[in-house]
Amino acid sequence: MKIILALLLLIPALTFAEEKKLLKKCKQKPGTNMLECKMVEEVAGVDKFSGRFEIPEDANPNYQTLKYYLNNYLNEWEQFYKSWPPEEYKYSIEKSSSPYEFEFALSENTYVGEALNNSALLSYLLYENGKIIIDEITPKSRFGDLYTNESKMHSQSLGKSITSYIVGHAICEGYIKSIDTALDDWPALNNTLYKGQKLIDLLNMNAGDQEYIVQNGIINSKRWYNSYPVQDFLQNEFQGSKKSRSRWNYHGFMTNLLGTYVLFKSGDEFQTLLDSVFKDKAMIESGVFFTKQENAKPNDKTFWNQFRATRYDYLRIARIMLDDWKNDTCVGNYLKNIYKAAIPKNKKYKTGFRLGYTKKYAGQFHTHFKTTFQEIDRPIMMMDGYGGQIIVLDFEKDRAIAIQAIHDDLDFKKLVLDVLKD
Repeated sequence: MKIILALLLLIPALTFAEEKKLLKKCKQKPGTNMLECKMVEEVAGVDKFSGRFEIPEDANPNYQTLKYYLNNYLNEWEQFYKSWPPEEYKYSIEKSSSPYEFEFALSENTYVGEALNNSALLSYLLYENGKIIIDEITPKSRFGDLYTNESKMHSQSLGKSITSYIVGHAICEGYIKSIDTALDDWPALNNTLYKGQKLIDLLNMNAGDQEYIVQNGIINSKRWYNSYPVQDFLQNEFQGSKKSRSRWNYHGFMTNLLGTYVLFKSGDEFQTLLDSVFKDKAMIESGVFFTKQENAKPNDKTFWNQFRATRYDYLRIARIMLDDWKNDTCVGNYLKNIYKAAIPKNKKYKTGFRLGYTKKYAGQFHTHFKTTFQEIDRPIMMMDGYGGQIIVLDFEKDRAIAIQAIHDDLDFKKLVLDVLKD
């Protein structure tokens, strides 16, 4: 059996059909027990992409590779953090004592069902006018033995929009004056290009920092901005930095900086602020949390925008964003103000890629859909994360589309664009 496993590690990734054939052959071999066949099943065909934690965007992974990575996404984080004091590295929000209960008026959607069985799609929820219209989850025969209604999937960059929503609450609670506030009251920004800039320019990733940082990390040091505390970068790579011309420069450090600024401004009341957003207002059914960076110290006052929640709790958060907009609450006006302050993107995306359908960026949301959306003249904001973590907010239609996936092999046009057009 060891020889079989050794050989499997050397063979190229197999198709799902080939893996099933290999497993069947294993079971038919005299003297082979089910445990050994399970080992064959787990090893066969997995492409680990040279040890990358995430599946590359341009990859075409087979079933077994998708399942391997899903298991990592859902469980490896927990295993890694067992060696750490969890609460010292997590900003946890407990479940509400009275979770919001959705109403349902379900209808079938043939394409969603097909996508769940033939792609990396895990969950599809369509919420409209106060009710869930479509509620589909990966079946047991696909990924359902790992992913359930209780699974807390990572947000990826969708957490940027959720962080922005927290910024809106910080403004409405009086911790920050407005989106036009100049960031000149935080000592951590001293002698950096961010000192004195308006909050809206940081929200729009329009701070003129492109000489120092890009989406893939810090330019000079090559350090990954999601692995170290925000203040560490401000005190090192950004010391003496000077602002270049303003242009859209998308990267995660900016969101981490914004979250850490809210942490600074709210002080000991940061947990209260988080509780008010998610526990009291969104009325989450399960606990949710953000984390600190892995190389932070327990007492570091730093923030990482990676967020974890269940599929229904992501929808609960989307629901209150719709309600804020519709009811002209203070936070609803914050959303409207950042939408009005949107700036053009300056990046070209490959044909058919979902972000390529948006022309502008508004306070950590992707907005102003083009091409297929030319005839739709209404505010639509998208929260988007690596690998197909998507929430689209169609405010005037009181509609939200919430999607989770292992990998972005999804037909965005059928799952999102056609729904919004109709």
